Amino acid sequence: MNIGALILMGGQNKRMGGNIKGLLKINEVTFLERIMNVLEDFSTVYLSVNKKFSSQEIKKYEKMGLSVIVDIYDDIGPMGGICSSLKNCTEDYLFITACDMPFINKDLIIELQSNINSDIDAVLFSKNKLFYPLGAIYSKSMIPYMEELISNKEYKLLKLILNSNFVELPLESTDLSDDIFKNINTVEEYAQLIRHYNK
Repeated sequence: MNIGALILMGGQNKRMGGNIKGLLKINEVTFLERIMNVLEDFSTVYLSVNKKFSSQEIKKYEKMGLSVIVDIYDDIGPMGGICSSLKNCTEDYLFITACDMPFINKDLIIELQSNINSDIDAVLFSKNKLFYPLGAIYSKSMIPYMEELISNKEYKLLKLILNSNFVELPLESTDLSDDIFKNINTVEEYAQLIRHYNK
């Protein structure tokens, strides 16, 4: 099965005071570097960025070994970055995470990959029947419906998933912790995280 990896980094970062969340650090290692280490077994790791990133910034990420994809759509959230990336990647599937999810691990990816096949549009985890739309695998087969949703200004990933042929993996049935899906969205959350690591 031909699967690439994608890190979404095209958000507006408003709740993080405008700081790019992927460049925040834990013990001198950026979130982006932590995530890249987890994704090292993928032949291609894509980075989704918005049009505000300069050519110099894009070159810097390319030097890190990332294949940069600039969003086709402006300011519509993860749906835009995912659709842009599925349309531009060479693989049939992408494991998709966000740059503010520094705790993803290889066990998560292995579990997802073991449940993918050519008839499946997406594989994702849930807990208490609530879905984790990121830290999931999506197929190129979803592109037409994504484009339809975007043209109708419907940007919720949940609607995309529920109308696709997906596999739901209950987190409760695995040894994985829901901590791996934790995302650091705000200045307060980041400060709390740093306090935890500095204890």
